[in-house]
Amino acid sequence: MLCLLVKINSAEGAIDDGGPTREYLRLLRKAIHDSNIFEGREGERQLSLDTQALQNKLYMWVGKMVAVCVIHGGVGPHFFSERLFLQICGKQTTPATVDEVGDHTFREQLIKIQQAATVQEANFAIGEAADSMRILGSLKYVSSIEQRDALVQSAAEYFLNGRLATALDQFRDGLKTLGLLDELRDNPDVFYSMFVADDPPLLAKDLSSLFKVDFSVQRSNDRKKENTTICYWRDWMIDTEEHLWDEFEQRLRQAFSTNISV
Repeated sequence: MLCLLVKINSAEGAIDDGGPTREYLRLLRKAIHDSNIFEGREGERQLSLDTQALQNKLYMWVGKMVAVCVIHGGVGPHFFSERLFLQICGKQTTPATVDEVGDHTFREQLIKIQQAATVQEANFAIGEAADSMRILGSLKYVSSIEQRDALVQSAAEYFLNGRLATALDQFRDGLKTLGLLDELRDNPDVFYSMFVADDPPLLAKDLSSLFKVDFSVQRSNDRKKENTTICYWRDWMIDTEEHLWDEFEQRLRQAFSTNISV
């Protein structure tokens, strides 16, 4: 079972500043994002299948957490894929694509089948993916390129939709908290930008352009210190973009959308 322990500094403002509420929502949202019930690329995340999480009703609890963030804080996840959002809202989704498959190994196996130039190559690739295809109930050798394409499509559809039906139902149950699910289904356009990441990625150069340095006079001691500081700042931005940018961008977006501290 998911446990979120929050320790609030007693000196932090509460009534006027909402400090404890902001900190709680920040931690709650981070716990949602880091939960193992999601998989896929940042900004396009789907539900993953975790049998232990199903047994412990983790999908329901995370759904409840999302509802609290949205209703009490006006803050959505901002990382759901469009498919997941439409599934939650009970809307029709577009046909599944191989690129949406969250499991890297299975995605590469499907791509190899899909790109096979002959039936013989396709069946060889199917044999290599036999264990994964068998689990999905999609193991079937083909006799034409059309059957190859249909097989890949059905496997992708089941991976993204069919096998997750129970997890999705449990997640929806959690979203019923505070009446959120009904509102999502009645007004999906209103909530779309709160759940789906539709913003372009933030780059280091974009963040740097927001700041204008008010330098001291040339050749002064203060100017030398300022030049050194700017160099450190730019080096830090470059290093962060190369290694930790996804996490840093997420924290920035959370801070500016919720007025919480980074």
